[in-house]
Amino acid sequence: MKKFLGLKQFFYFFFFFFSLIFSNKLYAANVAADTTYSSSVSGTQYNVTADDVDIIVTNDSTLSRSQKLFNNTDAERTGATLTIHSGSTITTTNSNTVFTGGGEFTITNSGTVSSSNSKSINISNSDSVSITNNSGGVISSGGNTILGTAGSGADNTTIDNSGEIFSTKSTSGASAIVVADNDSGTTITNNAGGSIYSKGTSSTIILGVSSTLTNSGSIKNNKSVDNDAIQLKGNNNTITLKDGGVVVGKIKAASGTTGNTLKLNHGVGKSYYYNTSGTFTLEDLDGNNVVKGSAGSVGQGGNEFIDESLGYRSLNIRKSLTQFKNSNQFLDRDTAWVETFSSLLKRDGKSSSLKLESSLVNFGANIIKPLENSNVIISAETSLQNISKDHDVDRISILSGFYFNNHQNNTKLKGEYFLLGGIALNKSERIILTNTTTSGLLKTFGRYENFEILFGNKLNNSFLIPDIGYTLGYSYTPSHKESKYFEWKNRHVLNISAAISDEYTFFQSDKENFSLGWIVDYRTLANNDNQNYKINGTKASYDQDDELKKEASFSGNLNYKYKANENSIFSFNLDGFTSSQDVISVLANLVFKFKI
Repeated sequence: MKKFLGLKQFFYFFFFFFSLIFSNKLYAANVAADTTYSSSVSGTQYNVTADDVDIIVTNDSTLSRSQKLFNNTDAERTGATLTIHSGSTITTTNSNTVFTGGGEFTITNSGTVSSSNSKSINISNSDSVSITNNSGGVISSGGNTILGTAGSGADNTTIDNSGEIFSTKSTSGASAIVVADNDSGTTITNNAGGSIYSKGTSSTIILGVSSTLTNSGSIKNNKSVDNDAIQLKGNNNTITLKDGGVVVGKIKAASGTTGNTLKLNHGVGKSYYYNTSGTFTLEDLDGNNVVKGSAGSVGQGGNEFIDESLGYRSLNIRKSLTQFKNSNQFLDRDTAWVETFSSLLKRDGKSSSLKLESSLVNFGANIIKPLENSNVIISAETSLQNISKDHDVDRISILSGFYFNNHQNNTKLKGEYFLLGGIALNKSERIILTNTTTSGLLKTFGRYENFEILFGNKLNNSFLIPDIGYTLGYSYTPSHKESKYFEWKNRHVLNISAAISDEYTFFQSDKENFSLGWIVDYRTLANNDNQNYKINGTKASYDQDDELKKEASFSGNLNYKYKANENSIFSFNLDGFTSSQDVISVLANLVFKFKI
């Protein structure tokens, strides 16, 4: 038997479905003046209907709805702002928490803007939308979070992020920020501390044409490092990676696009390697040598300091020989002379010549055993060098050889020379920026040797004329690799230094001796052997700036010796050093006597 609805039942039935379908529109409020919401409200839609209105959500309140919570859809609308204070939330269970389908709109968030499904902020069909997400602010969704792909697109969008912008969807593609292929003028700035990430297969950020992205924070595709973190759909886009900001996932320019530029601004000497796809113009804003074949650069501090290390080592040997000649061991010829030393060296950086800031601490000993007509020298040293931009080099070296000098007392001009050879073992460790690891960082390791020779000659004068000498230093570094990306070809370094020096004794007795000395040294690189290397298989070459190939230095020293008895001699030396390479060093020596 068929049942028929009466007029009254039909009216109730119609009203029920009308309410169900259009409930989202029934609870609507027009915002035509400045309005502050300071208590939680559910189900109401807020439509911007006037220019220059300021909307504030505050007092830890939550405004929620199924979709389209805040609407600004009039294409002629200007000057409207929406501010969400810390602790407050605007959210939808479906989509379009904020829908800017036309007019200008400025959104400033210090709280939470979220959507369980997608489109926390929909900027489609808009022009000149500005979004600022402050530190502590969260903009998130279960799909595309900030979307500008529907209709005619979204031009001239500005996004400034210091908080979090992310998509939680992991089952398929979803982006944190995405605009249409032909949308132009997008400007995204991800500040230090800002985090933009996604968990799906789509790119975390997708840009159209003539747009810019500057990152000092974190941009990550947490699905896989093989997925795209940043994708450029059109032409003439610029990506700038700055400071210590990290990227996880590929950086991609769509096939056939032109004019896309990748700029690196991580600082002088910072090492990095970014996996890229497509055609990019590469530019390092700090002047570092950036290598194509993706985008890579490696700090040259380890190579740069080989030359300086030779110069400083020869200077140390010459000072020790001066101390040895003033010792009783030099005259007695029957006991070994031992000097232990420690120094702290600091060098300032200079961006114009790519000179890297560094500090060095070393410990060592020089041992000289007099023989009948010569002297055997053994010089051992260990050091730790901290080079700016996360590069450390541990070094252990030993040199041995002979020192020849006429040890008879006379007042004539005397000559002396020394010849030393040996090996240095180096362990390099650096932290690089890379989009190929889940952290955006990678620690690389390298081990290599230096084979070194030092030859020095000096004319001594016992009158007021200073002593004059020169030193030749040679170092050979065989080919070696650092883990993962960097490979170094063998390198020869030859330098020459000339010096004038003198020493003055102020008082001397059987037990005590006090003297002052000085040395002026000029060192220059004698050959021009560039460092050839590879980054991920791509060849490159580095030539030190001419300013780094020479150095003038001045060193002054204070020496005190105390002889307690025939078998007990104590000596303390304090040395100060400064140079044209902005190097300052303090060195202390301790000398003692023993029988062998």
